[in-house]
Amino acid sequence: MDAPENTPDVPDDVTEPLDIRDQDLHMETNSQAELDSLQPEHVTNDGEINTWVEMEQPNFRMAQAAETELEKMRLDMELTMLKYQYEEKEKQRQHKEKMEQMRLQAPSGHPAEGCQDLLMPQNQFALFLYCFIFIHVIYTARELLLFFVKKHHLFIIVVTLLYLIKKLWDYLCCS
Repeated sequence: MDAPENTPDVPDDVTEPLDIRDQDLHMETNSQAELDSLQPEHVTNDGEINTWVEMEQPNFRMAQAAETELEKMRLDMELTMLKYQYEEKEKQRQHKEKMEQMRLQAPSGHPAEGCQDLLMPQNQFALFLYCFIFIHVIYTARELLLFFVKKHHLFIIVVTLLYLIKKLWDYLCCS
């Protein structure tokens, strides 16, 4: 059964079911609405386009200025961080140099030799002070010993006799 050539042209809208036509119409309407939402609503002719461009141009310039300012702030922050890192590394390097210099200056012998250097007087006044202190320590020790002997002379005599008897006993017994 061939289709007759005399059949009238019937649009597809008539032959399609009703629900398919509604879907197509709905899709066309949605796609048109999406296109309209992408374009500003108040822009419909050339005059309005120029007005819209003039209104948006300052916003664009402000956005560019803000973006430039943010980039400048970010670069300043990075520069400051690099500066602090450099200063910290410089401090560490100087510390290492000082420690190496101290290690090289330290005597290679015993650690006690370094203490002897501290006890050596640096000038004649320090030598006088050391002698003064030493003489007074000896004088004080002698005075304390004499005081103890005067107050406890019997105890000292007994201790001395016991020491002599023990030495005599050791000499007689062991020889």
